[in-house]
Amino acid sequence: MKALAGYFSLWLKKNTFLLWALTVIHLIFFILALRNGNIAFSVDSTEYLNQAENIREHGTWYAGNSSAPHDVFLESRRPPLYGFFIFLVHIVSSNNFFLLALQNLMSIAVLILTAFMFWLLTGKRIANQWLVVLPLLLFPTQFIYANMIMADVLFQFLIISGFLFFIQSVRKPNSFLYFCIFMSLAILTKPVFYAFCLIVPIIALLFYTKGIYKLQNVWISLIPLLTVASISTINYSKTGYFHYSSVNEKFISEYGAYLAVGDKGNVNAQQKIDSLLSEAKRQPDFKSYCKYINKESLYLIKENKARFVMMQLKGMANFFIDHGRFDLMAFFVHPDYVQTQGWKQKYEEKGWQGVFSYLKTFNPFLLLFLILASIFNIIMVVILVRFLFSHKIAILFRLLLLMFVIYMVVFTGVVGCSRYRMAIFPIIWMAFMWFLAERKSVHHKTLV
Repeated sequence: MKALAGYFSLWLKKNTFLLWALTVIHLIFFILALRNGNIAFSVDSTEYLNQAENIREHGTWYAGNSSAPHDVFLESRRPPLYGFFIFLVHIVSSNNFFLLALQNLMSIAVLILTAFMFWLLTGKRIANQWLVVLPLLLFPTQFIYANMIMADVLFQFLIISGFLFFIQSVRKPNSFLYFCIFMSLAILTKPVFYAFCLIVPIIALLFYTKGIYKLQNVWISLIPLLTVASISTINYSKTGYFHYSSVNEKFISEYGAYLAVGDKGNVNAQQKIDSLLSEAKRQPDFKSYCKYINKESLYLIKENKARFVMMQLKGMANFFIDHGRFDLMAFFVHPDYVQTQGWKQKYEEKGWQGVFSYLKTFNPFLLLFLILASIFNIIMVVILVRFLFSHKIAILFRLLLLMFVIYMVVFTGVVGCSRYRMAIFPIIWMAFMWFLAERKSVHHKTLV
């Protein structure tokens, strides 16, 4: 670990411009957050704050208001780490802008560590420190969620920190322990990541067969799995149902099954899901409630599997190309901004004339930004794929990155959007650094 810290210190001295650029961008968004005050969603952020309050008052990470009637669904909806993080921050200051200031520092650390990781992998300096900022300017989601009470930046930080130790573990297998610890902490931050606990032992076994890891590393790889089992056991003691997070039931019913039947707002789809949830609430206990939701939701998905596959693929595509308009509206207009109409609706009503009329209602600068961001996101997909299959990057690390990217894309599925892309954005940014370095290398060879 000392060697890694030493390398980082030397690297940072040669990349002070990047540090200053990141600081300035984050500072601008932090000032905007202070001015606008749009820092919390009515559901997600409130539940995280409830967790922090309940940890302080009752020693539990229950996500509901302890003064309101108890909701067993909220016992396990949110894993404990981000709520615990807020609890620790509130010991120093209960002002949520202090929390956001720390998240901005964490976001800067994520991006700086990403650039450092690029150097570790390639041995190359960033080719153009001005141009390398471009993906950041076209992905404001990074800075928006650094200034909202949401777990995304903490999740990013834990993932990137773990990946750095993974790189180190190839030469020093003992560092694999820290990788597993950070993966466990990431699992304790975002419920979508819990199944990754099955991938870590696969990686360890692969490295063991290659003679890189020892047998003890294979045993260490079970730490994330034990983390999931421990939380699931605690949830069992509270609810009578062995599970990691109740958010799975919400996802499979209100998103998976719903979109398998029809688009959001579709009367038939809404009625079926309302009926499903209404019947689920009549079940005698929480275990029966969850099993009923899972069973009936899977039935609706199987009944409409062709449409579900289409919506899954659409969500996966949206994961990569979403321009982040919702995030911009949430930050600049209202955290719970709801889009009441879209271009599809206008097309159905009046054809292309309706679409053009709808686009005219946009601020021209916002419209231009959204178009540029969408085009750039498509280009970045190509660059990311080339990066992940580049023979110049160690194949074992590329395998980890590829598995992580595929995991996040598939598991966010039908709800793929720019916020979920935050998890892999450091990898996308690193791919752009690689692209610039390759272009510079080709240019030099041409001159020679």
